[in-house]
Amino acid sequence: MEVIILGTSSAAPTMRRWLSGTAILRDGEVLLFDCGEGTQFRFMKAELPRRKFGKIFITHLHGDHIFGLPGFIATMNLGQRDIPLTVYGPKGIRRYLDFILSFPRPTRLGFELNVEELPPTFEGVVCEENDYVVTAAPLDHTIPALGYRFQEKDLLGRFDGERADALGVPFGPERGALQRGESITLHDGTVIQPSDLVGPPRKGKSVAYITDTGFCVAAKRLAADVDLIIHEATYGDDELEMALDRKHSTIRHAATIARSAGAKKFVATHFSTRYEGSALAQLEAEGRQVFPDLIMAHDLIRIDV
Repeated sequence: MEVIILGTSSAAPTMRRWLSGTAILRDGEVLLFDCGEGTQFRFMKAELPRRKFGKIFITHLHGDHIFGLPGFIATMNLGQRDIPLTVYGPKGIRRYLDFILSFPRPTRLGFELNVEELPPTFEGVVCEENDYVVTAAPLDHTIPALGYRFQEKDLLGRFDGERADALGVPFGPERGALQRGESITLHDGTVIQPSDLVGPPRKGKSVAYITDTGFCVAAKRLAADVDLIIHEATYGDDELEMALDRKHSTIRHAATIARSAGAKKFVATHFSTRYEGSALAQLEAEGRQVFPDLIMAHDLIRIDV
C-alpha cells in the first residue's frame, strides 16, 4: 500500500505547491481524499490508474479542497468512463455538484455518479468493502469538517508451504481451504487443521487523513495506533494565534496528535504559503521537537505504508 500526496499547499497554490489531494494506492485501486484545484493534473503526473478509481472522500467544503471536482468529473466523462464514481463528504456536497453539473446546462454523464452526504457530527463507518473499511469523525474547523481513517481488515495468516509439502497436502483447493480456516482430510485419512499450517491473522494496515482542523481529540481517536497519519500543519509557533483563530493546526499540534495517538509514521502537509525556504525549515524543526521522524510532505511524494 502506498500514499501519494498530490498537493501540499493551504488555501492557495504556489509555484511549487498545489492544493489538497491525497491518494491511497492499494492493489491497483485508488482512493482519493480531497480534490483541490488542479488535482486531476497531479493525478496524471503521478501516473495513477484511473480505471480502478471509484471513491473520493471530501473533508469539508472550502474551495481548496473541492474546486478540483468539477474538472476531474468532466475529464472522466470525456474519457468515456463507464464505471460508477462515489463522492463522500459533508452535507452540501450534493448541492455543490448538482449546481456545477447543471450550469450553464445539465451535463449528461456517461457513468453513475453517487453522492453520499454525511451529517456534521457523523462518526462511524463511511463505506466498507470485503477487505477494508473507511471511517470518519468530526474535526474542529470553521465549517463542518471530517477526518477519515482507511483501515485494512485483518489479513490471513502466513501459509507454511514447506510444512504443507512435508505433510503431503496437495496443491489445489485443499490449501485454499486451510487458508480460509477450514480443516481438510487427506487420502490416507489424516486430518489437517488450519492451525497446523497457517499462522495467526496479520493486522491490516491503516492511514488517517486529518485536515483541516484545530487541535482536537477526535483526530487522536482516528489516528489511534495508525501506521501512517497525514495531518495538516498549516502554521508554525510564530502564528499560533492565527491557527487558533482560524481553527487550523500548527506543526507542533499535528506532531503532538501523531505522538499521542501512537502513529508509526507522521506526514505533515497543508502548509501556509508564507512558509518557504528557511521558514519551512523552521517549521520542520518545530515538528521534530515532538515527533523526530516526521516526514515533511512535498508534492507527489510517495510513502510506503
